[in-house]
Amino acid sequence: MHKMFKLHSKATSSATSSVTSNSGSSGNSGGYGNSPGPRVGLLLLGTTYLDTIMHVHHFPSEDTKQRAERVEQRRGGNAANSAEVLGQDPRAKVWYMSSMPSQVASRVLLSALEENKVNTDACVFHNSQHTPPQAYIISAGNTGTRTIISHSTLPDMTFAEFTKKFDMECLKMNSDISQPACPYRWIHFEGRGLEVEKMIDHVEAVYVRQNWRQKLTISVEFEKGDRPGIASLLKKADVCFFSRLYAETLGFDRPEFFLSSVADFCKPTATLFCCWGSLGAVGLHLESGTRFSSSAGHIGAVVDTVGAGDTFIAGIILALGVRGYDIGRGLRFACELASQKCSQYGFKRVLQAIPPDL
Repeated sequence: MHKMFKLHSKATSSATSSVTSNSGSSGNSGGYGNSPGPRVGLLLLGTTYLDTIMHVHHFPSEDTKQRAERVEQRRGGNAANSAEVLGQDPRAKVWYMSSMPSQVASRVLLSALEENKVNTDACVFHNSQHTPPQAYIISAGNTGTRTIISHSTLPDMTFAEFTKKFDMECLKMNSDISQPACPYRWIHFEGRGLEVEKMIDHVEAVYVRQNWRQKLTISVEFEKGDRPGIASLLKKADVCFFSRLYAETLGFDRPEFFLSSVADFCKPTATLFCCWGSLGAVGLHLESGTRFSSSAGHIGAVVDTVGAGDTFIAGIILALGVRGYDIGRGLRFACELASQKCSQYGFKRVLQAIPPDL
């Protein structure tokens, strides 16, 4: 069983987040420290893309021509984006693991991560693959939407590749990680079906055998509801991150209704989050039945929504796993961080752009 998060804190303001309870419980159940000291080990796994983003005033009609207002290329991928944001906090020691093309083709993809002190040694390189996975994104300024078309010939990471890299990294016990005997305090997976399920089972087995499990949080992102085998991951995660797309694919138009419905399929001790774009986000702590909500942060103008959900996930991991915030404060922090991301292009110094004591 993973270490529980704090539900409430006397020092936390609830100005932008509301809390409701179905059970009347308001327990305070620990959390991670917020004082300077050894860094907290975080591992994120996902698929890495080279994004080509076309910023347009409005989404084009079919069979028409339209000039883009701005075009940029940058490294993409949900977990990779989250890792870049997490690497901006000096209290976090971040590893990123991904199936990659050849090292030459991967150089442009990994440089931004490494500049933010993200360790990429656990990536698996395929020397026969000379082109990275590609994503073409149309970002419409008048609505804030982004439409993504992706293509990849790169194989996903296999269970065998994962276990080899994971076990090897676990042997490298760096002395500057919090709780040195435990290499990672938080491991985050993109929800991609049966191989991920086996990876989580392997992590569980290693951590239980070493008596580390109570120190670890396993989180899974559920972005697309139509991915084969993804539903089997619901009971594997201590923290579930659901996208608006995932909820809407299943027929829901309100995040709180969706979380209440999906709760029966998750771990009874899990904490669930559903981000709903400009309307903010909702969280649900299943063991106590406590629901949390937060509005989006206030920004001057929306300029780039690509990666806002990934920034939200980074905010929750940072707030609960590194800074020791209670869930309500953590949700507010993550919403503010994601909103700040929408007010700038890319992720550079996004963490430094919000108040340090938020």
